[in-house]
Amino acid sequence: MKRFIVSLSAVIAFGLAANPAPAQAPAAGTPPPAAPTAAKPSGRVGVFNVAKVMRDYKKWQHYAAVMNQKRVVASADLGKLRNDIAEMQKKMQAEPIAAKQEEIMKLATVKQREFEDKEKTYRKALDEESAAYLRNLYSEIQQCVKAIVDLNGIDLVMAYPDAISQEEMSSPLYYDLKLRPQAAMPFYVAASADLTDTLIATLNNSFPAPAPVAGAPVPGAVTPTGGTAPQK
Repeated sequence: MKRFIVSLSAVIAFGLAANPAPAQAPAAGTPPPAAPTAAKPSGRVGVFNVAKVMRDYKKWQHYAAVMNQKRVVASADLGKLRNDIAEMQKKMQAEPIAAKQEEIMKLATVKQREFEDKEKTYRKALDEESAAYLRNLYSEIQQCVKAIVDLNGIDLVMAYPDAISQEEMSSPLYYDLKLRPQAAMPFYVAASADLTDTLIATLNNSFPAPAPVAGAPVPGAVTPTGGTAPQK
């Protein structure tokens, strides 16, 4: 496993380009900003196509095959019950004697309840097993991403969905995906790249609340270019 991670990370390191975007200097006349609390990130970003990972990760393929087979078995069992109920309904409609119609209807009602109970049981079991597989797979992908990150000095890894074959790229759904894309989700964020706390401090110091708020101000704010200087 270690050899796999090292090899994979070497390939990714070769393909990744650094993005050393320097911070813009404050505009003339802007008060000098306080030192930010966040460490300066290296600016290196990595991405991966989560759809391709799902297709090519062999354990994912194995789990998918296992779940598909279980769904086939459940569908066949439920299909048999559904057919039995349909046959009973036909028989009831063709039966001229009211007493026998009522008897068949009672049997069909019992069979319908059996179908509903089984369907609920199957759905619950399949959903729980599928969720357990997904948790396991997510953990494994996360471990590998972390190992690649540590070896390559990456600050941020984004997961994105995209087409993985020429056939998919020719589909109208592909163009819909491209024109109305889902947001890329952060899969790993280095502490040095997370500006959340610094941004909150900057907002609170640059644009204070109209009235005092309980709690001490958060240190580490900077003054945005063209923004309001922190009030004293």
